[in-house]
This record gives sequence, structure tokens and C-alpha cells, in this order.
Amino acid sequence: MEIKQLEELGLTKNEALVYVFLLRNGETTTGKIIKDTQIVNSQVYETLNSLISRGLVSYNVQKDGKHFSAEDPRKFLELEEQRKKKVMEFIPDLMKLKNSSGDETITAVYEGYEGFKTAFKKIIDDCPKGKEIYILGFSDRMYKTESLRLFLSNMNLKTVEKKQKLKIILDKDSREQLGKDREAERNTEVRYMPKGYINPAALDIFEDYVYMFLWEEKPFVFMIKNKAIAESFKQYFKMLWRIAK
Repeated sequence: MEIKQLEELGLTKNEALVYVFLLRNGETTTGKIIKDTQIVNSQVYETLNSLISRGLVSYNVQKDGKHFSAEDPRKFLELEEQRKKKVMEFIPDLMKLKNSSGDETITAVYEGYEGFKTAFKKIIDDCPKGKEIYILGFSDRMYKTESLRLFLSNMNLKTVEKKQKLKIILDKDSREQLGKDREAERNTEVRYMPKGYINPAALDIFEDYVYMFLWEEKPFVFMIKNKAIAESFKQYFKMLWRIAK
């Protein structure tokens, strides 16, 4: 039982066997350790050196050679405290790696008209000054809602303040109303997909963010913050941008 428990504390099987042997038998020589534990010579010396380096075994030199003794088992408590301290010291460095990896995913859901407005404002706030926002726009049917037209117009004024650049892709059927409104916006470039292209939801993509907008009786927005996901959506947008005219 003691051997297994010591292995769980980080000792090898040979280290556990030698340590327990010394605890039970007191000070002794390598010859007796080899004979009673049946561990081969070279491994006994290697094991003793390892236990000594951990402070679990000590020795004194006598006429017939070195005599080894096991240290107080409470030494394991001290070793555990030292290990814990080392872990606490390097955890901040590991956290930096985690935070810089870009793999962390954050999601949020916004519901209702107020949630819809909050999501749009967060896009403008979170997108750095002078950066691009890629947009797959609303369908013309949804845009006929006067409240949505007014809201988007007001939001564009805020993007102008931050000198953000908008690249917008719309359905060709949206050119006469939605298209004209958006083309009139500053820092905005609009292209159109061929007739028949239908986008069920509007998408805003920038930095590590993807926002999906559904303008229905109860507006709904889903946000994903993930570098890899955002990059894949950017590539998709760029492909459509090359097709659009």
C-alpha cells in the first residue's frame, strides 16, 4: 500500500521501494538494500542519488562505505509546498500563452430591439479606429422597415467618427433602396451579388468577431469571438466580394 501511495506522490517504483525499506530498517548500506529489495546494482545507486537530491535520503561515510537513512516522511509536505509555489509562479506565464493563442471562444446572444441596438453599438465600440468591417447586408424585404433604415443611418454616423471602413455585399434586388442608402454613406463601398442571391441573415465581421443579425418581429443577434472562426468568415466574404459587382 505504501509503495502505491508514494508513487502517487511522484516517486518511481524503485524510489518508493528503497525509501520504505530505509524507513523500516534504519541506517544501512547499499549491499543490504540490493540484497533485500532485489533491485539491480546500477538502479539502486541511481535511485539513491535521486532520493538524496530530493532530500528524502541522507547518508554518512563510515569505514565500510556510505550508510543511508530515510528522512522524516513529513519532508513530502515540504516538497509539496515547494512544488505548489513553483506552479503558482509559472501559471501567469501559461495564462499569457492562453490569452494570446486566439483559441478562446466567447459567445453572446442579444434579443429584442434593444438587444439589437446594443449589438450594433458594440461592433462600433470594439472595432478599432480606421479598421474594416465586412458586411453581408440585410435583404431588401427586411430593409423596408423604416425603423431599421433610420437606425442603420444613425449607426453609420458613428462609424464615420471612428473612420471605420465598411465593405458591404447586397443582393442585386436591393440596389434601388437599400443599396442607394448605403452607397451614400461615407467610408462605405458596396457591391452586389447576382440576381437570386439570398442572404437569410446579415453578417458583420471584423477583427476576431462575427455578428449574425436576424431582423424579424423579435430581432435576434448572435455574436462569436474566435480568431479562427472570424478568419474563416473573412475568407468567405472575400470570395463573395470577388464575385460581387
